[in-house]
Order: sequence, then C-alpha cells, then structure tokens
Amino acid sequence: MQSFTSFIAYLVFLASISHTVPQTLDSNTVPAYPTQTQSQICRLDLSNELFGGVNAACGGGPTLDRSRCCPVLAAWLFAAHARTALEVSAASSPPPSGDLPMMPADDSQKCVNSLQDSLRNRSIRIPQPNATCDAILCFCGIRLHHITSLTCPNAFNVTTALRNASSGGTHNATPTAIVRNLEKNCRNASYAGCTQCLIALQKIKGNNKKESESERAKKMFNRDCQLMALTWLLGRNKTAYIPTVSAVLRAVMYSAHPHESTCSPDQENMPLAVDSLRYETSKGSSSPLRLFWIVLVIVLILFCM
Repeated sequence: MQSFTSFIAYLVFLASISHTVPQTLDSNTVPAYPTQTQSQICRLDLSNELFGGVNAACGGGPTLDRSRCCPVLAAWLFAAHARTALEVSAASSPPPSGDLPMMPADDSQKCVNSLQDSLRNRSIRIPQPNATCDAILCFCGIRLHHITSLTCPNAFNVTTALRNASSGGTHNATPTAIVRNLEKNCRNASYAGCTQCLIALQKIKGNNKKESESERAKKMFNRDCQLMALTWLLGRNKTAYIPTVSAVLRAVMYSAHPHESTCSPDQENMPLAVDSLRYETSKGSSSPLRLFWIVLVIVLILFCM
C-alpha cells in the first residue's frame, strides 16, 4: 500500500511539473523583438499584447466590423512600428516638395506581410473582406509612415536629427512642444478623455504652404502628421496611451461621419486596444493551480512517511 501511494505521489509530482514548466517558457508577456523582411526594410516590435488585442477585436468572426476592428489594429501596428518610424539616419532625407506623405507602397506592404505572417504563425485569422481586398491596407486603410517622408515642421524637428546622424548611427526626430502636450492630454480613454486628446491632436498641422493645394490634400497632410504624433506617443509609453490612441483613431479614421471627427460615447462600449494588465492578470491566474499541485505532493509525501 505504501509503495502504491508513493507511486501515486510520484505521478502527481510529474503532473505538477507538466503544469508549471510550459507556463514558464510560454510567457504571456514577451520581450519585443524586431521582425524584419528579407530586404531588411520593415522592422516591427511585436508582442503577445499585440496578438491578443488584435485577435480580440478582429478575430473569431466571419466578417469584419470596421469601427470595431480597424482602430485597434491600427493602434497596435503604429505601436509596433514606432521605434523605426521616428529613426533618422545619415541616409535619410526629407521628401522633395510635392511628394505624397507616406511610405512607398512596397515598403508598407512588406510591413503588412510581416504582421500577417506573425498572426498566421499564432493561428490568429483576420477575415479578408474579399479576394482582392486585404484587411489592413485595403479594408482599414492603414498606412505606415516614416518621419523623413513627412513634412511636419510644427510637430517634429528632423533637421537636427539629420545633422546629428551625419556623424554615424541613428537619432530620433525631436518632437515639438505641441506634440509633447499629448502626453498630458491623452491618458484617459473615456469619451471626455478621447475628446480632450482629439482637441490637442488637431493643433498639429502639416506643411501646407502651397495655395494650389486642395482642401482634401491639406487634410491628408495634417492627418499624416497627426498619426505620426500618435505613433510617437505610443513609442513613449504604449501601455499608458494605447487605449486612448485607439479611441482617437476611431474618431479620426473610422467615424460613421467622416467629416466630423468625434469620439464614441462611452455607452457604445466599442473595444479599445488592451494594455498589458489583461495579460498580467491571466498570467497570474495560473499561480493558484501550481500552488495546489505543490501542496498536494507535499501532503502525499508526508502521508507515506
């Protein structure tokens, strides 16, 4: 009887190991790592937070809801691209006058491909609207920018970064006071907090010196500079700002009334990009189970002695 009990205790001990070791190796919060394409153009800092947030907002259904999925997807993609987006090297140069303020289509596509590959590797499926329209570029209209492809003089000082980078290495574009002001105005993801952040964001303008530019072109330049400012904000503190940024993106890019950028009322309960607290909570929930197995093993061993 004693040998049988000892054998049972041994099996329980093995079971406790099987429950603890994989959880240690498969942490819910992983260090950010650069994912690069073969041409080394696109670098994204991807984390389990991103995959969980995108899956919660965009996965699991047969169709996509633009106002539900796209703001969260855009916020996480901008956060993943933040470090690269603001880097300035000696090879960088400001865009010639008249250039469109966005990354070349091929470069943006490579970043999208990089994200889609990572999502597939984790069995996260974002429905494709149709055979010719992907979710990120076509359906959500998400474009990744680099600071040197924009002209945002009242938002970022690129000239100084270029001068410093001429001696080698990379330097980040310096945000102006109007961009830094977002740090105190974008900490609350409620309707009131989103509105406050949106008002501060709308003070950021593009370089609209040409009288011949259409109103649509001016709005596009302004919005691209505003999106870069939000990207900078996510680079500063992703956990603190990503819920508000996703709420603001819903107002700016995916509003039911495109000509009226207004935040969603709290009662609409639209999803926001989740922060790390959700994953820390789920990670911590496995601790009582491990403790139960350990205590059970100790009790059985003492019983057999």
